[in-house]
Amino acid sequence: MTDPRTPALLLALGGLLAAGCGGGGTDAPPAPTRSRVDAVAATPDKGPKLDAFCEVLAAEGAGQTLTWPELDGEAPAAGEGWTWVSLWATWCGPCIEEVPLMRSWEEKLAGEGLPVAVEHVSVDAAAEELATYRGKHPDAPTGPRVADQAAVGPWLSTLGLDEGAAIPIHLFVDPGQRVRCIRVGAVSAPDYTTVKRIVGGN
Repeated sequence: MTDPRTPALLLALGGLLAAGCGGGGTDAPPAPTRSRVDAVAATPDKGPKLDAFCEVLAAEGAGQTLTWPELDGEAPAAGEGWTWVSLWATWCGPCIEEVPLMRSWEEKLAGEGLPVAVEHVSVDAAAEELATYRGKHPDAPTGPRVADQAAVGPWLSTLGLDEGAAIPIHLFVDPGQRVRCIRVGAVSAPDYTTVKRIVGGN
């Protein structure tokens, strides 16, 4: 049997619900709700993060002027554009593996209007070892060698690195001969955009 009070109860309950959702029974539209997606404005992508690539990073005009320890051979000449110096050795597998990539990037950057001179400086202990290696590998990097192995660590320290930093080490030197970025470790294909940003000044 139906309770005769049921229609009255339903009517009263409906009135209470309408008052709660409508902001006190007014005709004003409900306030818009914000989604989690538009709660925070997106940060524009400014490209690769240089501080994740460079162990030492300097702003324009603030980098250390590049100086060399005594070299067995001619020091890399200061060019009109950027210079990319790679510290390598014949016994360093990653150093050897990245040479073709660096050569291809040198050509690619020049084609994009960003000429950069790629130079290689050996840290091999003996000149004879380097000469023997080059005799067996005609495609080996050319360039000078740090004359005294004991000078390598202190020189790295002057650049802001640990004396025991492992090669390969890459120095990106701007046209004013200031060291703007030093990377410890090999480069790989995804690093091209970062290198381009460095020598492009962006």
